Amino acid sequence: MAKINVKGAIRSRQVSIDKRGSLAASRAAYVSRNTARYGSTRSIAPTRTLAARAARLAGQALPKSSVVVIGTAPEGFGKQVLWDPADAGLAVIAFVAAGDPLGVMISGVKKTDTIEFVSATGISSFAEETKNKGVGAFIGVVAAGATVAASAFGAPALAPVIAAAGEFAKTQFEEKKVKTKRRDPFGEDPSSGHKARQEGGVIVSLPAARQIYYSGNDDHKERWIKEPGTRDTAHLPAHVNDAFFIRGGTTNKRTATVDGDIILSAWDHFFEDNFGSYRLHILLKRGSGVSPVVE
Repeated sequence: MAKINVKGAIRSRQVSIDKRGSLAASRAAYVSRNTARYGSTRSIAPTRTLAARAARLAGQALPKSSVVVIGTAPEGFGKQVLWDPADAGLAVIAFVAAGDPLGVMISGVKKTDTIEFVSATGISSFAEETKNKGVGAFIGVVAAGATVAASAFGAPALAPVIAAAGEFAKTQFEEKKVKTKRRDPFGEDPSSGHKARQEGGVIVSLPAARQIYYSGNDDHKERWIKEPGTRDTAHLPAHVNDAFFIRGGTTNKRTATVDGDIILSAWDHFFEDNFGSYRLHILLKRGSGVSPVVE
C-alpha cells in the first residue's frame, strides 16, 4: 500500500477551504479525506456496537446499523454511522473536536427523517499558540429502535464505556489547553456571552448540502456569521445552504429534504491550533418518506 502524504493532504484541504469556504462531501470523498488524514478504515458490525450491548442486556432486538472507524477512536466509536433502513430510530453520541475540520458523518439518512439535538456540552478554544495532536472527532450508536428517547444516553450498562470516551476526548483533544477564544457548542463565550461570528460552535450540514461549510479569515469576512452573530437562518453566511448551527435555548431539530448524509463539524476556517471538543446527544428518527402537501 502506498504511503499517504498526510502533510500534503492537509495543505491541499486547507487550500480548498481558503478558496471556497467549503469541501465537497460525498460519502466517498468524506471517507477518502479522513483516511488520508487519520489512517486506515475498519468497521464495527451492528452486533458489536454499543447499542447491541445495551439491547442484549435489555432482551431487545439487536440493531442493524454499524459504525466505520477511521484511525484512532475509543471503544464503540468511529468516524461514521451507517444508519440501516431497518432501524426506525437511533440515539447517537458525538464528540466533535474543534481541531478536526472533517467532523463526523451520519450516512443512510432518508427524505423526511429527522435529526434532533437533545444535549450539547463542552468548551473549545480557537487560535491557541500551539499545534494540536490532530486526533479526529468520533461518534457512536448507543440505542436503536422505534422508541429511542433521551433516556438512552443514561443507560447504566453503557455508563463505563461512555465515560471512557469522555476521558479519551478530554485527553486527546487536550482540554487543559482550552484558554483562548473559548466557545461553547452554540458559538458563545461562556464568560461574557459574546456571540462569535468567525469560529466556535457546531454547524450541521444536511443531506441536501452535500458539503462541509467553513468560515473565512480576515480577508473573507463575508463567510462569517452575519452581525450580530445570531445563529439563525437570517444570519447565515451567503455561501451556507441546507445547513444550520445548533443554538442554545431553542429546539435544534431539522428534517431531511433528500436522501444522503449529515455531517457535524466545528465552525472555523483553520483548525490546527484548536483544542477541546463538543459532546452532542442526538436522536435520529425515520420519517414517512413522503413530503407534506403544501397548500
